[in-house]
Amino acid sequence: MRLFVTSCLLAVALFGASGASAQATGILNGTVVDAESGETLIGANIYVPSIERGAATDLDGNYRITGLPAGSYDVQYSFAGLVDQTVTGVEIVAGQTTTINVQLTSDELETVTVTAAAIIETNSEVGLLRLRARAAQVSDAISAEAISQSGSSDASDAMERVTGASVQGGKYVFVRGLGDRYANTQLNGATLPTADPDRRAVQFDLFPSEFLENIITLKTFTPDKPGSFSGGLVDINTRSFPEQMTASLSVSTGASTLVTPGGDILVDPATSVSYVGTASDFEIPSELLGEADLPVLSRQIRFNPEADPEMLAAVQLNERLVDAFGARSVAPEAGTAAPNVSASGAFGNRFSVLGNDLGFIVSGTFDRGVSSYDEGIVGRYGTAGENESGQQLPQLRQRRNDQRTTLASNLGGIANAAYRIGQFNEVSLNTLFSRNAESEARLISGPAPFPIGGTGDPITVTDRVVGHAERQLASASLRGRHELPRAAGVGVEWRASYAETQLDEPDLRFFANANLSGASGGNDLVVGGASLNNTLHFFRESTETLGGLGLDLTVPERALGGLATIKVGGLYETTARDFRERRFEILSEGLQLNGEDAESVNAFFSEANSGVLEVLPANPRDPQQRQTYLLGNIFRDGTQDNNQYDGGLDVAAGYAMAEFSLIDRLRVIAGARYERTDLSIDVVNRITGDAVAPEDPDFSNQIAENDILPSLNVVYALTDNMNVRTAATRTLARPTFREIAPFCAFDFGTDGELCGNPELNRTLISNLDLRWEWFNTPGSLLAASVYYKDLQSPIERVIIDNDNGLQEFQNVSDATILGAEFEARQRLETFGLTGPVLRNLSLGGNLTVTRSEITIGETELAERRTVNPDAADTRPLQGQSPFLVNVDLSYDNPTSDTRAGLFFNVFGRRLSRVGIPDVYENPSPQLDFVASQRLLDQISVKLSVKNILNANAEEVYDFPESTYSAIGGLTPFYLQRERGTSFSLGISFSPAFGGGSPAVPPAPSASGVGRL
Repeated sequence: MRLFVTSCLLAVALFGASGASAQATGILNGTVVDAESGETLIGANIYVPSIERGAATDLDGNYRITGLPAGSYDVQYSFAGLVDQTVTGVEIVAGQTTTINVQLTSDELETVTVTAAAIIETNSEVGLLRLRARAAQVSDAISAEAISQSGSSDASDAMERVTGASVQGGKYVFVRGLGDRYANTQLNGATLPTADPDRRAVQFDLFPSEFLENIITLKTFTPDKPGSFSGGLVDINTRSFPEQMTASLSVSTGASTLVTPGGDILVDPATSVSYVGTASDFEIPSELLGEADLPVLSRQIRFNPEADPEMLAAVQLNERLVDAFGARSVAPEAGTAAPNVSASGAFGNRFSVLGNDLGFIVSGTFDRGVSSYDEGIVGRYGTAGENESGQQLPQLRQRRNDQRTTLASNLGGIANAAYRIGQFNEVSLNTLFSRNAESEARLISGPAPFPIGGTGDPITVTDRVVGHAERQLASASLRGRHELPRAAGVGVEWRASYAETQLDEPDLRFFANANLSGASGGNDLVVGGASLNNTLHFFRESTETLGGLGLDLTVPERALGGLATIKVGGLYETTARDFRERRFEILSEGLQLNGEDAESVNAFFSEANSGVLEVLPANPRDPQQRQTYLLGNIFRDGTQDNNQYDGGLDVAAGYAMAEFSLIDRLRVIAGARYERTDLSIDVVNRITGDAVAPEDPDFSNQIAENDILPSLNVVYALTDNMNVRTAATRTLARPTFREIAPFCAFDFGTDGELCGNPELNRTLISNLDLRWEWFNTPGSLLAASVYYKDLQSPIERVIIDNDNGLQEFQNVSDATILGAEFEARQRLETFGLTGPVLRNLSLGGNLTVTRSEITIGETELAERRTVNPDAADTRPLQGQSPFLVNVDLSYDNPTSDTRAGLFFNVFGRRLSRVGIPDVYENPSPQLDFVASQRLLDQISVKLSVKNILNANAEEVYDFPESTYSAIGGLTPFYLQRERGTSFSLGISFSPAFGGGSPAVPPAPSASGVGRL
């Protein structure tokens, strides 16, 4: 955070220094590439002979000449070994930037006259398609341009549009059917830690769309990338500095069909109306921090306070703790919804410092919103034998109404800067800070499936949940790129990065009561007891840091006589995780609850039910003269001693790879990567934080492995704009800290116990890929892929004891994945449709079809066959969608600056929770509409409507529909909730500064159209 603030202050200072007024001059910039290979040319010469001004291209093949007097010029382009080219009639306009992109070839070209063209940026779809065509790996990407057009609010929304990717829980990304364990997420090329204590998953909703330059997903492995992925390596790239001074400011507001401003919602009274809240408001009382063991009390105890002062102190401590927690509400109250609002701003510039270019961009965003539903369903079902056809029959255990409100706020900022020293050196700094806070209020109520009180009368059980959670990510990466011209263009790239994620869940509160309605119509409200959960206060903190150092050395073809490009390098990353969890219960059996409204529930923990309620005198015949103390609510520490741990992961890697051509048009990228893994975990004392020796002398808290990961990628160019790619690679997946942690904990997702397993091993994965791709026109694409993956010893949740809901992480024998992907993006004018509207329309979409199969372990299979003797010994991977579909129809009129689009997304029925029976998530098709219109040169408005189809989110137990008659024809929902249709309207302002101009619409490059 301190680094981010410092960067912002530096940017403000630079802004002040750059405020000189524009003169009657303009800027010429662009990119120079090799027309044959498509690679950018470093050190190409650009010369304006009439005024004897010039420049050379930098490490990205870009050039920039400032201070050119307004007028028309001829510009010469040259590079050793390629034919010189002259572009005539280049118009320089005062206060504006003219962009000329040139492709140099080995054949003579006629002189081309150009007025102005736009540089192809990596934040545009055209630019990213060019990068994909030249890439060594099979990859997919989405640009800032496409993210904006689709109305995506953050990176998780954007990833839903990527071929083969799906998003679960609003933030977890699955690629090609594989979840967090088989994915790797980077920010600007640096690996990110995770804020989630239970999974190796970067939460993509932490990255607002306003920060994004692009998101690139690599689907095949090359040795210069980490080997810990199989589904995909997702690289989130934030905005780079602009070619000229730029600024933007936008605000928006919105609502949904489920909750409108001023509407009724549930709220946690302890959370402020700003929706932000702070963890310090909910800290554990200081008296608990130093208590190793609290005395265990009951509602009725006998002792002599004069003879047993320790017991008296325990009674007094219990009263203080009950009062401390009793002041915190455990029941949601009725509240009023505020409008959803968001705001973002950015400023950037570039200028000369000591004769070299310095550029920067700072950006900040804030949004606050509310989501709510009140017609949800929470269900729990078991099995009840078979019907005549041998099908398992469902048995209803619980079906209750679910009301839930989530208030959320997001605050974030980036500060990026780069300094180009001459034409062959660049140093850049990228920083990011993102903070998400959520307050939840939930009410679940309905008939109880179990007897309470022994009356046999109708029973209603109501669960209340209120809580607050904060997630935070801070990262910084410093990198340098250097070309050594005296060493035949050898390139050196180094990077140092540090990132920290934090999760703070301070005092998640649960309260349950039963309502026994007798024949007389009176109510008997029950709290606690054998059938109801005690009141719970749950605290959880997790901090994970990741630091990395990397070095890459590239020897180009020309340094080796045209034989090959060689790349070698190394990486060292160290990750540390601190996890702390505390669980406190309040026992209330026998106390009277006077009402089920929020005021009565919260008053239940007041002084009336706290401390000593009554003292009965000692029995005269008792020689110890013990008095009987009747206590109110009893405080109990339910924390398990081994539920706190410190983890560490060190990965040291080195690699070597070569890129060469065996024959014309055939590129081979081959090499191998070595990775050394050292993973360890220590259970720590919950009070002192010191490591605790394991009870089992044979317990091993370390994983140490050495792996060689080979990679072969082959690219054959059928034509100048058509490729066939194939790849054969070996990658791995490591267990997470939680998975090897030697403890069991309640899992809110399955309502059971989930146990770690310190005996886990890493998974090795063999990958095969084949892709055909055709970039027939700029911005257009047709592609088809097939892939196969074989997983050795994959890590899965395994059912150990279904009756008691006990699951454990285990290595199962093997798993396979077979899939195909299809992608298309075409402008309708490609098909000869050139009407006033049709020529501005484009149609795009992608389809992914995947089949996965995992062999069920012996323990789980035995549990399944106790219920169903014919249960299969395989199942699909958890979270894998059998198909994914994305379709979009976009309208883009550059003349009127009008944009609009329809975006459709749906996934196939997928396994969401492993159990007996399993739970599947039903498809939830989503249709969005987004439109934007520029009203003036500097102002535009944007309208978005999301989830027009208003499909519900549903998770259903895996029973055949023909068996639903056993439960009265009901659908056996595990969860069902409304999603609603949401609306937002925003306005943005982008001022034009002297010395620059708004972006110029894309135009052909100097050497023609459609070239890769």
